[in-house]
Formats: sequence, C-alpha cells, structure tokens
Amino acid sequence: MSRVTISTAPCDPSASLVSEIRRITKLGVLDVRDRLSTGGPVFDQALFSDRTEDVFAKARAVLSALECGGHRPLVSEAGRPITPEILRNILQASEEGAEELRRLDDLGHV
Repeated sequence: MSRVTISTAPCDPSASLVSEIRRITKLGVLDVRDRLSTGGPVFDQALFSDRTEDVFAKARAVLSALECGGHRPLVSEAGRPITPEILRNILQASEEGAEELRRLDDLGHV
C-alpha cells in the first residue's frame, strides 16, 4: 500500500480554510488549525485500501481546498516528495484501471 501525506508550508490559516479542511477530514478545529500552522499533514492515509474511492475523493478535496485557499500543497508518497499533479495522475490512472477491470468483468473476460 502507498501512504500519502498532504500538508502545506506553515501558515496562519483563514477560518474558511480551517472549516473546509475540517469538513473534509473530520479532524477537530484545533487539530486542523495546529496542523496548518505548523505545516503538519492534514491528510495521511494509505491510498489503496478497502475504501479507495473515498480516500481518493478526500485527497482531491484536500488538494483543492489548499489551492483555493492560496496555499501550495506539499505532497509525499511513501516518504518521497511528489507534486500535486503527480498525485492526481496516480489517482486517475488507478481509477481508469479499475474501470477497465470492471468492464472486462462485466463482459466475462476476468
């Protein structure tokens, strides 16, 4: 399994950003504010699990919230830095592969 973290450079987060990250992650307000203030991860999960679609949606939402809030997401995969675009490409490729497997299964080829 591939573990991904998403954070941003330490900042003084706006109330709207804290609220949005809290809504996405279900973390407490003080926890979100602390993580954003110190540059700690607001997303830290294995990508490929039982709830892959939910995890993918949460990762995308966190990236979007940070970018819309004027912050540059800092992403790492398996402890190595990657760009937000690479993460989006990983998510998209995985979804496309899963969709192809479902299509082949529906046709009886898997």
